[in-house]
Amino acid sequence: MGEEAQKKFCPSCGENVETYIVDRGGIVGSGGAIKPGDRKEECCCVYCGMIVIDKSQEKIVPAKSILICDDSSMMRELLKDVLVDNKLTKEVVASKDGADFITLFCRQIQDKKPSSLVVLDVAMPILNGINAAISMRAIEKALKIRATPILFFTGNKCDENFKKVLSYCKPALYVNKGISSTPDLLSSRIGQVVEQLLKERQRES
Repeated sequence: MGEEAQKKFCPSCGENVETYIVDRGGIVGSGGAIKPGDRKEECCCVYCGMIVIDKSQEKIVPAKSILICDDSSMMRELLKDVLVDNKLTKEVVASKDGADFITLFCRQIQDKKPSSLVVLDVAMPILNGINAAISMRAIEKALKIRATPILFFTGNKCDENFKKVLSYCKPALYVNKGISSTPDLLSSRIGQVVEQLLKERQRES
């Protein structure tokens, strides 16, 4: 894994960031050599790990349902518009706080209609997004079900503590919603990060 000196734009962080290259390997040919053209390298943000250059041509299969949680009705509407207008999902289920989110999440599992991805605002009353995510992972582990990708919504840049949250809750990415100057720019970034999470989910299927 080598360092990449040139800065590139990270949709998660919302700014130009230092990057590093991850070598995902490739198909091993005769003599143990990796065949030319089969090696896959990904350029990632040093702060959050988001893939900032994705050369894959794979098509995204829209999520059947995405569960969103934000205490702001305006942000819930923005998220719904972004996800539906960009054809990233067929259905958006909204919750207003962490406690409401956990109730809906459990109900979806009980009804055997789990969401393909969840969006959690970090700063919320009653139960914040991080605690809601940790509770969600505990429920999934207890029921032995696949971990649902998480997109965290926060007004802060990713630091070392938040890196630990992303690592513990993986598959997880974040969007720094406080840095975009217009709703359109924020919407574009949200769409890119959701696409990345859906691609990762498809690859693991």
